[in-house]
Amino acid sequence: MGASDPLTVVGSDLRPIYETARTFERDRYLSALLSPSEVRDDLVTLAAYLGELQRIPLLAHDVTIGEIRLQWWRDALQAEAGMSSGHPVADAVRELAARRGLSIEALLLPIEGRSRELYEDGIRNELELLDYADETEGSAFRIAHELIAGTAPSETLEFSQNAGRALAFMRLALSLPQHLALGRLPLPAAFVGRARDPRGADEGVARGAAREHTKLLAVEARAYLARFRGDQMRLGGRELAAFLPLCLVEPYLQAGLKPGRDALLELADISPLSRVVRLWIARWRGRI
Repeated sequence: MGASDPLTVVGSDLRPIYETARTFERDRYLSALLSPSEVRDDLVTLAAYLGELQRIPLLAHDVTIGEIRLQWWRDALQAEAGMSSGHPVADAVRELAARRGLSIEALLLPIEGRSRELYEDGIRNELELLDYADETEGSAFRIAHELIAGTAPSETLEFSQNAGRALAFMRLALSLPQHLALGRLPLPAAFVGRARDPRGADEGVARGAAREHTKLLAVEARAYLARFRGDQMRLGGRELAAFLPLCLVEPYLQAGLKPGRDALLELADISPLSRVVRLWIARWRGRI
């Protein structure tokens, strides 16, 4: 590892937390590194926790296995004080909650959102699609904002809702190939009806339907991103660090909608250098 690698300077107790965040939630990990130093470890811990959760529905072929893994996290976070789970990330999240006075109920919300992804009827209508976005990415932004601001400002819900929906819709768009490979499509029937269900269709039709869903989700993501940007000047420069991952929404969408990309099979991504530069510029400019 190079001398500039954060893992060379963090303590041994934090190293597995940093490694997990960097591996499974890189955007929030990099954003945390650009946050105020006194909350950096806390935001990396949050990123590690979210990364552990979001990969479960993308790896679990069986619903029961996925639910067992999510239930483990529920039990670990709700265990009696002083009990160790044996998992460094789970124990770090519990310690963070106790030290910073975070609500366990708020920390459990992303688990409920990820559970929706496991089921055919997990997101039954467009209201539940918004609930899913608020539970997953919205709750994450709320917690990050609270960690940085020191309290839960009255504007937190509004900012986190718009931010969370923009990020959640973008991530749904880009993860469609993974969900479809597992035979799932975590979108409500009315939303699917605006294009077509790719499952069961011949390859050409399925590819076109997946691309159309990507476009529809991109429209939603951009609408909520515009709402956030319209109000972001109300955020202090310090608080903006909680929302830095939003500066990557547009470049990810551009990658997802790139002509020639196979929306049915090909995962879209942006270059590591572009990711770092965009995050740094957003932090330096003080706006998304």
